[in-house]
Amino acid sequence: MKSILLSVIALFLLTCCTNCKKDSPEPIPETTELAFGGDLSIIKKLEDYGAVYKVNGVQKNGLQIFKENNYTWIRLRIFHTPNNEGPVCNSLPYTIELAKEAKQLGYKILLDFHYSDTWADPGKQFTPAAWSNLAFNVLADSVKFYTTRVLNSMGKSGVLPEMVQVGNEINNGMLWPYGKLYSDTGVTNWIGLTDLVKAGIQGVKDASGGSAIKIMIHAATGGNKTESETFYKKMTEYGVNFDVIGLSYYPWWHGTFDQLESNLQNLSSKFAREISVVETAYYANNWYPAPDKWTLDVQPYPPTEQGQNDFLVELATRIKKHPRVKTVFYWEPETVDIPESKIFYLGRSLFDKQGNAFKGISAWKE
Repeated sequence: MKSILLSVIALFLLTCCTNCKKDSPEPIPETTELAFGGDLSIIKKLEDYGAVYKVNGVQKNGLQIFKENNYTWIRLRIFHTPNNEGPVCNSLPYTIELAKEAKQLGYKILLDFHYSDTWADPGKQFTPAAWSNLAFNVLADSVKFYTTRVLNSMGKSGVLPEMVQVGNEINNGMLWPYGKLYSDTGVTNWIGLTDLVKAGIQGVKDASGGSAIKIMIHAATGGNKTESETFYKKMTEYGVNFDVIGLSYYPWWHGTFDQLESNLQNLSSKFAREISVVETAYYANNWYPAPDKWTLDVQPYPPTEQGQNDFLVELATRIKKHPRVKTVFYWEPETVDIPESKIFYLGRSLFDKQGNAFKGISAWKE
């Protein structure tokens, strides 16, 4: 009888440990190999409109250039029903075609579900027109089934992603107003948000091969330790089962390198999860955002070609000190100036307007 009782107690303790694993930080690994990637969602459209990419005057395929400079991940956003104007072109067929080219070059794929017909970020999370005015439970089912359908289509095309983002920069919620986190009255809607996130995650797991896909939850809180901890603590408290903490880090919005590191250290100590700096960039065209209500007075380097390179070198050096951080992604490094494409040239590109690579293209080459 005593041996049976001990066996029952041991089984109970094992079950408790298994269930609590995700909420109790495991030992932080001593070292890790940092992988580099880029959000290259519009490179196909630009090349379709005649973009030419060159390194030291030598013309090459755009994805090949990034591959040769140590980019091993490609991040691809997907919109529900995009209007195909300018950069809002990331439909399922477009995404599959671009993913095929990336896979042929050996890239791993991070698929970024915006759950919107257009851009979704902390300031806007538009519900797709096809899902407007649905009852909440019907909306959640729509999120789940849509997610599964997209991934099954990608799987049949041989481009199943290794990682999926359920929502883009959702620290203020997603699919507004259904999953909007903060109301004007100060009431927080954690149940609505997390139920929609869980529907998306279930959609990933229901897809063929979906059980092997890592789940990322993405917040635009790179330099904000308090907001980051609160957000991811609530995700776990409300039963969201995810693998990767994804952070955006742009210094003019999110703070200094020291603030980023403080956040990474805190998250590493509180959560047994992989971390990704899933969006970052820096200016190279001598322009920089002026401080205002939403823009910080933080400029670690001059906004020049050399300053852009130095920013990327220091960023990689700093985040390598935090072994839970496994990936870092540059956002839209591929823009060039082609007016016919209606894609605005950003001074944060790693190429000039004519497609000549800046020095920063090799900042992450090891």
